[in-house]
Amino acid sequence: MELKPTVRMFRTKDGTPQRLLLRCEPDLNNVVRAAGMGTARWRKREAAWSLPVDPHLLASLAEHITGLIITQEVMDYMESLKVKQERVLSAVYNTAPLFPEDRLWDFQRASVRFLEEVKRGMLAHEMGTGKTVIACAALECLQLPRVVLVCPNSVKWSWIDHLLEWTSREDIYVVDVKLKKDSFSDVVVIGGSKNKREEQLLAMTAIEPSYILIINYDQLRYHRETLLNREYDLMIADEAHRLKNKGAQRTQVAHQMTDRSEYVWLLTGTPMRNEYTDYWSLLRMSDPVRFPGYWNFLNLYIRAVPNLWGSVDIIGLRDTEQFNRMLATYMFRKTKEEAMPDLPEKQFIDRRLPLNPKQELIYNTMEKEFIMWIKKQLEDGFEIEELLTAPTTLAQLTRLRQICLTPAILDGEADSAKLDAIEDMLEDIKESHDRVIIYSCYRSFLVFVELLLRKKKIPYGMIVGGQSGEERDQVKKQLDNGEIQVILGTIQSMGEGMNLQSASVAVFCDIDWVPAVNEQAEDRIHRGEIVKSPTIIRLYHPNTIETDIRSACKRKTAKAENTLGALETIRSMMSREK
Repeated sequence: MELKPTVRMFRTKDGTPQRLLLRCEPDLNNVVRAAGMGTARWRKREAAWSLPVDPHLLASLAEHITGLIITQEVMDYMESLKVKQERVLSAVYNTAPLFPEDRLWDFQRASVRFLEEVKRGMLAHEMGTGKTVIACAALECLQLPRVVLVCPNSVKWSWIDHLLEWTSREDIYVVDVKLKKDSFSDVVVIGGSKNKREEQLLAMTAIEPSYILIINYDQLRYHRETLLNREYDLMIADEAHRLKNKGAQRTQVAHQMTDRSEYVWLLTGTPMRNEYTDYWSLLRMSDPVRFPGYWNFLNLYIRAVPNLWGSVDIIGLRDTEQFNRMLATYMFRKTKEEAMPDLPEKQFIDRRLPLNPKQELIYNTMEKEFIMWIKKQLEDGFEIEELLTAPTTLAQLTRLRQICLTPAILDGEADSAKLDAIEDMLEDIKESHDRVIIYSCYRSFLVFVELLLRKKKIPYGMIVGGQSGEERDQVKKQLDNGEIQVILGTIQSMGEGMNLQSASVAVFCDIDWVPAVNEQAEDRIHRGEIVKSPTIIRLYHPNTIETDIRSACKRKTAKAENTLGALETIRSMMSREK
């Protein structure tokens, strides 16, 4: 008897759709492999091909296999996905007020309705458009009782302020090891040792019928078992691009927590920081049925070729229109230009500074030694790509960058063209009363800037790694209140989640390899309520590694990678030396 090719739905014991099963004659196996785009797996137990529950994949099967029978159950599920997409797309055009005097902009109202309708998805508006406010407003509308909010440690207290302002909730709990339980009257602090925190978490989640639990990313893995012991109505992940690394423990815990949550809201202004594959982790949390595995996603949507290291190099998308159509079901993104057309544009000032003579001598000597080392490695048969993983390479690149700031970081000459320029700028800053953010990638350089601020008697604060969220928030409030005029900070510590729009100037003493990281930092002062164009001042030295990094950032755009930037930098050095 001929076995007609048939696609049916495979469900778990609780009835949740898990995958498609295709049964067919053996002579169709090659056709199935081709139609499945590398995602088809033979399952001996079911004597059938297993495939992800994806409309695009189903259409490919129907195109390749003549007479394919698709069961009504599968058709109904695919129709439900289509209906959901239509509802989500309609929601983003509904700008009617959510409640009287809601104080929201039109696009924010539409964003709240998107979160309500999508239930599990990404709010990916550009930085500075008020994603925190939108999430709080949506939370107030839906009144979901059991909420877990995962965010960087630096923005915990900013979230608390927004929740107190935009919601009526009085059941806010925050996990913070540095604070005592009775530190604040408006929140409950879960602190102490790990065992004490777990006891409090278990008791709170078991007894309290309603809560908003705020916890940072590092604590996800510390309290993994406790957090995975409960079901949640909503999980919010702020700066959700931190969960793109599929191998990281915190990403794996987040995946499991989203599986236990009815609603999942992923907030990020940069959903794709490096490659299209960054989307997989976010999509997997949005719809684990459709995007169960990384390689399934890659084979379905991404064009890639094998490389010499056992992995693949990403070429691009298989079908851009199809990918964007799929993404629209799960993601809503507005740029600042679209959302806030009246928002003043950023004004950029690039200051080209020659190295001071002693500084230049130290830099040139080290760069030549580095290039000679690279040449020797190449002569010994190494590829440049291999050298990128060598500690010596990364250490040398770091030293060259630090010399451009000041050789004193490496116990060299206390000679720095940038410190000279900053000292001149501080005179103008002091007289103008402008509030200023000064960034560097290196905390060790900020120590020297701090000495200049003390010398000029300019009140300042610092936001760097190792501080508690409360300490960071206190510095922000001091700037807002005019108690300090300058904040010094590292791009990594201050570049995410903070609202520093009371400052009108940002000075970048150096920049990161990844353009999205620099843009995040710029947008701390370029946000929704400003009326004056913020000034972004970028200091750099010509004919140095800083010029190479700037060029690489311009070329890389959103598909930049740290290793690619380093590779291009080394090649630029080699070219310049020739």
